[in-house]
Amino acid sequence: METPIILVLAAFNRAHKRMNVLYHNYAKDAGISDAAFWLMYSLYEKGGPCTQTELCEAWLFAPQTINSALKSLEKQGLITMELAPNSRKNKQFFFTGTGEQLVKEKIIPLIHAEEQSFLRLNEQERNALLVITQKHIDILEKEINKII
Repeated sequence: METPIILVLAAFNRAHKRMNVLYHNYAKDAGISDAAFWLMYSLYEKGGPCTQTELCEAWLFAPQTINSALKSLEKQGLITMELAPNSRKNKQFFFTGTGEQLVKEKIIPLIHAEEQSFLRLNEQERNALLVITQKHIDILEKEINKII
């Protein structure tokens, strides 16, 4: 007997929520908001300065959310801002010494944990997970666009 789709969806949504909670709790333990955590992650991942626009595009956060998180990170002394070269309004964000320390203590170990979790899947499983997840998101987006 096939499991009703509503039960499969509930299990999938709980799994997705569980992953979000893992990251939320990790960010909370680091003393920063979820958005600030992902900005620190993204800035580290890029390996150099980022603009607010790049951060919005990378994490699909609203500009106001990014702006608030950046201001919070700056207030905490974790990042600093400078005007981008040849620009009068675009700012680039850099880690301060304190920010680099947070990255070493919190971001890098998390990335290593993520890598280990993916390495425990074989290559076929990793590829399937990515392909199926993206396919599901694309289909869900189309279905949601039909109803809004």
